[in-house]
Amino acid sequence: MKAVSLEKLKEGMILARTVVDSNFVIVLSENTALTETGIRRLQSLDVPFIYIKDQFDLSKNFQQAEAVDKKDAAFSHDFNTISKLAGQIFAELKVGKKSEETVTKLAAQILPLAGNHASINYLFNLGHMNKTLELHSERVSIIAGTLAKWMKLDWEEIRTIVTAAFLHDVGKREMPEEILSKNPKDFSDEEKNIYRTHCQKGFETLRDANFDEPIPTVALQHHETMNGEGFPNGLAGEKIHLFSRIVAVADAYEHWTSEREGDVKKTPFDAVNYFIREIYYSFDPGVCVPLLTRIKDSLIGSSVTLSDGRKGRVIFYPQDFSAMPIVVTEDGQEINLNLRKNLSITQYEIK
Repeated sequence: MKAVSLEKLKEGMILARTVVDSNFVIVLSENTALTETGIRRLQSLDVPFIYIKDQFDLSKNFQQAEAVDKKDAAFSHDFNTISKLAGQIFAELKVGKKSEETVTKLAAQILPLAGNHASINYLFNLGHMNKTLELHSERVSIIAGTLAKWMKLDWEEIRTIVTAAFLHDVGKREMPEEILSKNPKDFSDEEKNIYRTHCQKGFETLRDANFDEPIPTVALQHHETMNGEGFPNGLAGEKIHLFSRIVAVADAYEHWTSEREGDVKKTPFDAVNYFIREIYYSFDPGVCVPLLTRIKDSLIGSSVTLSDGRKGRVIFYPQDFSAMPIVVTEDGQEINLNLRKNLSITQYEIK
């Protein structure tokens, strides 16, 4: 990795670190290949240099050495192996084919990755990889399987949830790229209506490919909300299938912890904060509470960087269902972030 001044940036260079602006909004993600447009965006920032991958970073020797050194190397390897199967399944569905063997193999490979704190932490570290529908689906599948295990569902239910979660967005396959790449909060009314058709299209695709229920139903219902304000049918509460409620939480968590250009860079702490706000309104508390309990436990002991630049460590969460943790800084100051609304956690490292 090398620091390169803005005036020396060239097309084709690969970013070594995600670039954010002064408001922590993501400008370009790690591993992005620079284009003329991307360089102009970077040159508009008030920074002296950008970190770029050098030839050693891009060499096979470095990648192998890095794999030995990183805790999440095995997870990353398995994740990439599954991604190849994911692409195969989406290609088969495009021509109306359902491959039992490929789907079964996919579920069998995802299941071991689901069920522990580390997997969800590792997914956060791979957040910059969320560039395709297949990768998004794979991540949601791992998170949903983890949730199902934490909820102590039986083995066959977990297997079905993993499969349904992977296929939940299959209705987006034929959607225009300009809609898929756009932040939903910026949709026009027409774009919003087009986007919302993916639930029905996914249901029809999976039904016509003879997937067993409730897999098609999960594709149909994963944007329904507990208060009845979701889509496409405005269902509420237990009228929404349990598996759909689980996938809805997994899908939202994935969105909150993946890098997207133009969004503020988020952490799992932001996701916890979001779910505490939305519990009872959008999501099933029976799904959210296991998620929040386990994620909070996994974050205790993490090294963090605060928005004012200070570094510290998470020591505990208050017992009153507070959204933010207590952090002790390097100089020994104990900070309750629930009482310091001007401070937030901008970076963290797995303990």
